[in-house]
Amino acid sequence: MKRNFIYIISWLLIIVAVASCKKDNENSNLKSVFSYVADGFKVTFTNFSSGAKTYQWDFNDKPGDSSSLKSPQHIFSRKGDFLVSLTAVNGNQTDVFTDTVSILGPNIKIDGDFTDWEYVEYLHTNSEDFGGNIRAIKAFATAQDINFLVEGTTAMKMDMIDMYIDADNNPATGFSSWDYPAGSGTDFLLEGPATSPSWGAGYKHSGAPGDWSFNSVFAFDTDMHFSAVKPVSGKNIIEFSIKKSALGSVKGAINFALVELDAGWSAIGRVPENEQPESKFISLQL
Repeated sequence: MKRNFIYIISWLLIIVAVASCKKDNENSNLKSVFSYVADGFKVTFTNFSSGAKTYQWDFNDKPGDSSSLKSPQHIFSRKGDFLVSLTAVNGNQTDVFTDTVSILGPNIKIDGDFTDWEYVEYLHTNSEDFGGNIRAIKAFATAQDINFLVEGTTAMKMDMIDMYIDADNNPATGFSSWDYPAGSGTDFLLEGPATSPSWGAGYKHSGAPGDWSFNSVFAFDTDMHFSAVKPVSGKNIIEFSIKKSALGSVKGAINFALVELDAGWSAIGRVPENEQPESKFISLQL
């Protein structure tokens, strides 16, 4: 009887050991891995993990941006390299795969088709009571160009514009505009018609910050490119670009303001809001 009892216990231990080994083998199949395809700021992830029951994604973009979908899409907020991690989970077992996702941003073309701006965030939106004809602006810089998309009311025509650019990212240099007391420093003034750019020009500041002294250094039709102003969903939109080389050795960031003028050279649209104590140029990271 005692020998039979020992025999039974021995078989039970063997069964438990086999079951435990089988469980370990199952968990050893847990593997996390993914691939991705980037289209501008939009990235589609494909999950090739095995042995998982749930998933957790960390996009390392904005705080709180995550997903528990198996193969999600994510709209990144800016260009750059992001360490994206996928955690595959099965019970108490986890496996983590991390890869660098490189975001180059959209392929902007100045052609009047504004769909390539879809995932570019607004750089500035005017308060409702300020800005006149201009309501909001987007911008995106590439290695060669600085691109802008301007949204306005149906009255925005852009027959004449002044664009003030602080190219060295230093408000203490260049012309100091009273319209933007909290920070300006215009190194370049771009002036002319966006709708007929053949005679518009870019002017470089010289002299003291209080001197209205500018010298012509480039032409709109050689270093800028404009689309037509087009109506879209109850607002007028225009896109245009400036060659970086026209602004000298720009790097890091620029600051700027854009003004629409009427035939009498009076401001009828502006971005950002001006003539306020806190008014200053918009900053764009390049």
